[in-house]
Amino acid sequence: PGRPSSNFPTPSPHKMPPAKVKIERIMDDRTRQNTFHKRKLGLIKKAIELSVLCGCDCAVILRSCPTITCKEGKISAYCSKDLDAMLTECREAMPLAVYNNDEYTRFTKEEAAGGVDAKDAK
Repeated sequence: PGRPSSNFPTPSPHKMPPAKVKIERIMDDRTRQNTFHKRKLGLIKKAIELSVLCGCDCAVILRSCPTITCKEGKISAYCSKDLDAMLTECREAMPLAVYNNDEYTRFTKEEAAGGVDAKDAK
C-alpha cells in the first residue's frame, strides 16, 4: 500500500568506488595506447590547472612507447611559457627535486597513511 510496486530495482544511494588500478605495465598494445592517450590528456589538464591556479611555470614532456606505426615513439609537450626558455633554465639551474619511478610509493595514499608526513615528502 505505501510503496509503489515495480519490476525495476530501486537505485542504490551508494555507488561502488571505482576498482583500484594496479600500477604495472599494460601488456595489451591497444589498451596501453588508449590508457597512455587518456592519461596524457589528464596530465596536461592538471599541469594547465596548476599553472593557472598557482601562477607557476609548468612543463610536461612525454614520449610514447614505440609502436608498429612509430618505431621511435612520439614526443608530446606542454609548457605554460616558452619551452626552450624553460629548458634552458632547467639546464642552468638543475631543479632541487627530480622524481623517478622508484619514488612512486611516496605519492600513494597507502604509503602516506603508513607514516610519511606531507612535510617529509618534499
